Amino acid sequence: MTKFDFLTDIQKPWHSMDVDQVLAALESSAEGLTYVNARQRLRYLGANKPPRSRPISKILLQPWLDPLTYLLIGAAVYLQWNGAEGWALILVGGLHGVVGICLSIWSVKIKEKVSLDRPSRRQQEEASSVKVLRDRDEMEVPLRDLVIGDVVLLGQGDRPNVDLRLLEASEDLLVNQSNLGGEAICPKQAELTFEEKTPVLECRNMLYAGTEISAGTAKGLVIATSRFTQEQAAFIAEKPFSVIHGEFRQLRQVWIGLLLLVTIMAIALAWQRGIVINAMTAAALIVSTYPQNLLRMATQVQLMGMRELAKQRIWARFPTVLDAIARVKTIVPIVESDVVLSFDNLSRAGIAWRGLIRASEDDAQAFSQVIGFEVHSYFDAPQERIRQWQIDKNAVAVIANDVEDIAILRAADVGICDRTCRKELQDSSGLILPKEDFHYLPIAILEGRATFDRLQRTALLTVASSLSLAILTLIDTAAGFAMPPLQLLWIGAIAMPILAFPLVLEPPHESLLLQPVHRFQTVLRRSNYLRISLAAIATITSISIVFWMKYQGQAAMLSQARSMAFVTLGFSQIFHACVIARHNIFSNVPLLLGISLIAVFQIIFVQVPWCGELMATVPLTSLEWAIAILSATSVFWVLELIKT
Repeated sequence: MTKFDFLTDIQKPWHSMDVDQVLAALESSAEGLTYVNARQRLRYLGANKPPRSRPISKILLQPWLDPLTYLLIGAAVYLQWNGAEGWALILVGGLHGVVGICLSIWSVKIKEKVSLDRPSRRQQEEASSVKVLRDRDEMEVPLRDLVIGDVVLLGQGDRPNVDLRLLEASEDLLVNQSNLGGEAICPKQAELTFEEKTPVLECRNMLYAGTEISAGTAKGLVIATSRFTQEQAAFIAEKPFSVIHGEFRQLRQVWIGLLLLVTIMAIALAWQRGIVINAMTAAALIVSTYPQNLLRMATQVQLMGMRELAKQRIWARFPTVLDAIARVKTIVPIVESDVVLSFDNLSRAGIAWRGLIRASEDDAQAFSQVIGFEVHSYFDAPQERIRQWQIDKNAVAVIANDVEDIAILRAADVGICDRTCRKELQDSSGLILPKEDFHYLPIAILEGRATFDRLQRTALLTVASSLSLAILTLIDTAAGFAMPPLQLLWIGAIAMPILAFPLVLEPPHESLLLQPVHRFQTVLRRSNYLRISLAAIATITSISIVFWMKYQGQAAMLSQARSMAFVTLGFSQIFHACVIARHNIFSNVPLLLGISLIAVFQIIFVQVPWCGELMATVPLTSLEWAIAILSATSVFWVLELIKT
């Protein structure tokens, strides 16, 4: 046991211990550590630095920590050993792994860019040093040199990056705990003790990293540093996923279940016909239809939305704010009785204005008649009023301008303030406007809806393609044919992502502010199920018709029929991407390039003999190409009819 092993036991209930017990446990004193002791502890514990957010080395290592990576490699090796195209599984898996790593690195870079531009940095630079007691003298040391057992001196405006047990506190000590989800103005006292099970933020004899001294002075003993602080624990425990992330996770789970069902049914049908289903086909189906990198893409799109808002001096503090602002049905400004208001009419977007005014209910009703929308008294149970407006999952945004409004901000789905408001209010808000001007809200709502719309259309395209491939595999097995595995991998794992990714790069479309709000509440709604079903039915029907018209039961025509079906399948994905794109494809250069790339490779895979051997295709005549491509347009016309 080394000299400082006792410092590693930092999970003690410090809030339930009195000052003398805490000092004894950490072998410190109210006069602080000696300089030599502090340096020894620093060498033992390491620098007081928060952990880096996802370093590049961890991102590169992540695929190798996933058990599915080794499952894929094992399956590929087994299939290659038995004469199948296992190399194709490795190639596709590696491709998706590289794309996932690129998305993660891109997300980190955008986070850094957005955090550098946030207004709080311009308002107040965080201190790089802090006052401590060493050898009974007061001195300043760098924050990174703080160690457990140090005695720290804090005053108004200080923001500790360590957890502290209070030793002394002035009578007027007030602490802002908004960043940790606590009260904006919380009094603290050193002589108090609390039961062990007391919630962290209710322990008023403690100061935590990430809080701020609003008033008064304090003297505290460091009991946790670096990644062991409550701020870091709260950050790790916090669910970083928005509602749409949750829906994508649910979609992924449902899809895995559906894939297992399709595989079992295919095996059963093959067994009934007295044949053995190709293991490579089953593996290719799973790899090509699994929704790869969908969650990473959702995070990336939200971060891109934050960046676009930052360019217009609107700060979304978290990626989830973009998702929440897209779902807002009610906007509630908290106003004074003598304020002059100017609002944008958002009724066509399905968004209603309601208000809370710092006046009596009678004055609120009179003000309501003048302003033209529902207004109630701020002093008449405002939080209950917010909850009433939230019935049936109606998202509510509250615009506040005073520290007293923080409780109401937290009751809302989205809290909004402007940069002139106090720091405590900004810490409790999700969206910060450049100034007190409600005309910035349509910009934020449009970007939020655009973010949701991009992800929704990407999901529709991906799911419809995967469903088509799964059903086609099932039909092929039932009919006694075997769809070539490389065709499955090309369409589902390569062509579809190339067509889907440009959809997330489209700029916001002004028409999104004219659409009803229910279209932005959930991806998992009936109209989307209808679009997916009709797209899959149109694709499968056109492929089946082309195949049987050419095949007609003649074994000699099987290769031509299969090649035409492959062309129809590939071009169906292209036409589906065209119809689902929000903008004209000629204004979306990445999508146009993706379409051109897929079309060129479809021609190469069919017309070039060596590629034909690889993909199990044969060259087609001009007429056969025309028939296959014209049949593929069916998904375009079906979905256009739905739009109309």
